[in-house]
Amino acid sequence: MAAFMADYDLYQIELTKNYTKVEWREDVKKMMLKAGVEGKPTVFLFSDNQIKDESFVEDINMILNTGDVPNLFPADEKADVIEKMQQAARASGRKIEATPLSMYNFFVERVKARLHIVLCMSPIGDAFRNRLRMFPSLINCCTIDWFQAWPDDALEMVANKFLEDVELEPVELRESCVFLCKHFHQSVRKMSEVFFSTLRRHNYV
Repeated sequence: MAAFMADYDLYQIELTKNYTKVEWREDVKKMMLKAGVEGKPTVFLFSDNQIKDESFVEDINMILNTGDVPNLFPADEKADVIEKMQQAARASGRKIEATPLSMYNFFVERVKARLHIVLCMSPIGDAFRNRLRMFPSLINCCTIDWFQAWPDDALEMVANKFLEDVELEPVELRESCVFLCKHFHQSVRKMSEVFFSTLRRHNYV
């Protein structure tokens, strides 16, 4: 929703049984070219259930840290990027040396400015903790949103939204149903705390 409101292009990979590192690298190229060459503000949305290979996270770690992935583009594709960046530099009025290195650095600079990576990961289990240790840019180069417990008014708003098309008369009956929905959620959360204190296992609500 935030990407739509900001008029950013949203990019996601499409996993298949035959999706390998080759297809992954092609997807990485596409989103980097969209941001760096075409200059389109782009959001790359990536969740932990799309990680078929840890090298995917390694590449994301590199993009977060440097804006680039080493040896991503073969020589002919890199030459094409450099040529297009010369045109982009002229169009932007930037005075940049017309050397391959300067043009590629300009490409990386535009990727850093226009590509936004949104990672959705579950804290359940050791995988998340291990990835944070292995790939420090997931912490150093990201803003982490930890989802906290829902407040009362938010739970009531959600319950009212889902019950708005249900005929509930009188008004007191609707209010009671909303209260029950809120109670179900909060009671499960409280029991999850007891569950954790007893068995040291998390249950996320």
